[in-house]
Amino acid sequence: MRFRKALRFGAFALLVIGFLFLSVSTFKAQGPSVSATEETLTNKITVTGEGVAKLKADTVEITLGVQSDGKTAQEAQGNNSVLMNGVIRALKNMLTPDDRWETVFVSLTPQYDYSEEGKGQLIGFRADNSILITLTNIERAGEIIDACVSAGANTISSIQFSLKDVEKIKLDAIKLAMENAEGKANSALQAIGKSKTSVEKIDVSDAYYPPIPYALEAKGYGAAPATPIEPGMMEVRVSVTVTYTF
Repeated sequence: MRFRKALRFGAFALLVIGFLFLSVSTFKAQGPSVSATEETLTNKITVTGEGVAKLKADTVEITLGVQSDGKTAQEAQGNNSVLMNGVIRALKNMLTPDDRWETVFVSLTPQYDYSEEGKGQLIGFRADNSILITLTNIERAGEIIDACVSAGANTISSIQFSLKDVEKIKLDAIKLAMENAEGKANSALQAIGKSKTSVEKIDVSDAYYPPIPYALEAKGYGAAPATPIEPGMMEVRVSVTVTYTF
C-alpha cells in the first residue's frame, strides 16, 4: 500500500517537473523580439530634355483625278471614264516597280440650280474619280503630274510628303533629348559638388510634324512649264523626363 502511494507521488512529481521545463523552454523561444527598420534615403534629381531631328522627305503622295459634268448620269459617268482611262494609261507608262497607285474616291452626284426662289431644279450630273499616287523618287513628281494633266486630269487635291522610315528619325531625336537631359543634370549637380550615380526613371513623348500638304488647281495647267515640286523637311520633336540618383 505504501509502495503504491510512493509510486503515485513520484509520477505526479515527474509531471510537474516536465510541465515546468516546457514552460521555461517556451518562454525562452518566444521571449521578447527586437526588430529594426533601416531606411536608406536616396537623393534624386529630375530633369527634362528636348531633341529635334530633321530629315528631307523621301516619299510623296499625290491625289489627283477627273471631274466631269453631263446632262444625264450616263453622260457624266461616260465622259469621266474616258478621261480617267487616259490618265491611268499615261500613269502606268511612267511608274517604276517601287511606285504605286490606287483609286481613293469615286462619286456621281446630281447638280441643282437654286437661283429661282430657292427651288432646286435638276440641271445635270457630276462625276468624280480620284487616285492616290505614291512615288519613291520625289524628283519625278512634277513630271508625273504634268503627264496626268495632259492626259485629262483636271483636279489635284493634295501633295503630301513623308518618310519611309519614321522610326529611325524618332530614335535620333530620342538620343538628342537624352543628351540634353544628361547635360542639364550634370550641370546642376556639379554646382553642388555632386555627380549622378544611376538612372531611376525615363519618360519619353514624341511628335511627328510632316509638312502641310498643299493643293494645286489643274485647270488651264497643260501649257504651263514643268511643275516644280520641292519636298519639305520632316521634323520629329521628342521630350524626355529623366530621374537620376546621386
